[in-house]
Amino acid sequence: MKGWLLTCICLLGSLLPVDAQQINVEDFTRLKRPLWKRSKVTVDKQLAIMDLYSSEKGFQFTADGKIAVEAEEGEGVITLKVPHKTRFLTIKHPDYGQTVWRVPKKYLKKKKHYRATLDAYDPLKEYKVQKQWVLFRLWPKNVILTVDSTRMRLQETDVVQQYLAVGMHHYTVEAPFYEAVTDSFELTDSVKLEIPVRLQPFYSYLTVKVPWKGADVYIDNVLAKNAQTTSQRLSAGVHHVALFWGSDCYYENMVVVDSAAKKVLDIKLEELRLRRLKKQDRVQTKTVVQDATPDSTTSSRVASKRAAGMKTATVYAPVTLHVADDSTEVWIDRAPMGRGDWQGQLAQGFHLVTTRKDGQESVPTYLWVENDFPVEMNLAVPQTSYGLLNIHSNVIGAKVFINGRQAGVTPCVVQGIDASRVCEICLQKEGFKEKKQKVRPKRNDLLNVYFKLKKK
Repeated sequence: MKGWLLTCICLLGSLLPVDAQQINVEDFTRLKRPLWKRSKVTVDKQLAIMDLYSSEKGFQFTADGKIAVEAEEGEGVITLKVPHKTRFLTIKHPDYGQTVWRVPKKYLKKKKHYRATLDAYDPLKEYKVQKQWVLFRLWPKNVILTVDSTRMRLQETDVVQQYLAVGMHHYTVEAPFYEAVTDSFELTDSVKLEIPVRLQPFYSYLTVKVPWKGADVYIDNVLAKNAQTTSQRLSAGVHHVALFWGSDCYYENMVVVDSAAKKVLDIKLEELRLRRLKKQDRVQTKTVVQDATPDSTTSSRVASKRAAGMKTATVYAPVTLHVADDSTEVWIDRAPMGRGDWQGQLAQGFHLVTTRKDGQESVPTYLWVENDFPVEMNLAVPQTSYGLLNIHSNVIGAKVFINGRQAGVTPCVVQGIDASRVCEICLQKEGFKEKKQKVRPKRNDLLNVYFKLKKK
């Protein structure tokens, strides 16, 4: 008797006017939990759960023609909790009419999760595209793209496609050491929109031309390239340039590079001279005794340390060191010399000179004092060489520790890491084995670090 009743209801539904048949249920399937992999499939102990994918809202559902079903409307999906052994659903909508959908496999069971597509259309209305593809072509790679309120960290890719609703959208593209770009775009019902975004770097460029082939060019004590022309990407500021042939230094100078500038330093042959004397060429004289003046007292202590234990006499030369302001400290051979410009006398030979201010230290400069010739130099501005770490793993939400201090959870970008030393990264996640790795950050650049955590 029940079978005949159900057949009659379905026939009555099929006899409705054609213009009312504007609702269809398609692609019905049951979500299954894999045997060998864990997956999150939500179930209910008393009811069956069904997800209906639809861009429309305002539907009403009735189970077996008598039990009202509560619908939870989300973004593009309607979730129903249907009574156990439901054989058919009555679906109503104020604009698209009504239809009766019969469950393909007898009935819906409790403790099961189903999925289907709910299509609704009006033949009298003009069809309009509700979503459209937008393609971003980005440079450089590893940028952070934010569209509306969705933020994405991109890794090793420069093309991103998104399926967005028609209308106005806002986006921001940013990356370390690059100027961020913020703009908006409007999607219509036309073809796919392509948006190229090229970030402008904060970096400056220094090209050093040398007259000798095979000479080594050092920029801030880092070997740039062994070639006729050397290019190096740098931050704006003062940089130390030196030219070596073998172990001998023939050129040394401080070069100021402006922000986003492309500076060319052309070293002429007449500017080259040997900065390092051989032993047989050194002048042997008596030790110079300086008066105890404010400018020479500290330098005399440094000179006395150098002269201790030496059998031969030491030659001194007057040295003048200029800094950016009076609050900048001058350090010579790792000893503080005072604040502001410094004048004194240093012994012949190499000296390590740095500046410090507000906890930051400049790039070391190696000063060569030759005979008793006066030396005058502009010192580099104190600035710490930092790098960034892009830390990600096969597990999301793992705690990230750098040198014992928590810096975030995966995935994350950690800034302000001292690039002059090796740091230890440790990842911890409940249920997984702890993983450690030592890395050295790239100077003024982003270093990708990937961890693969294993379960305990």
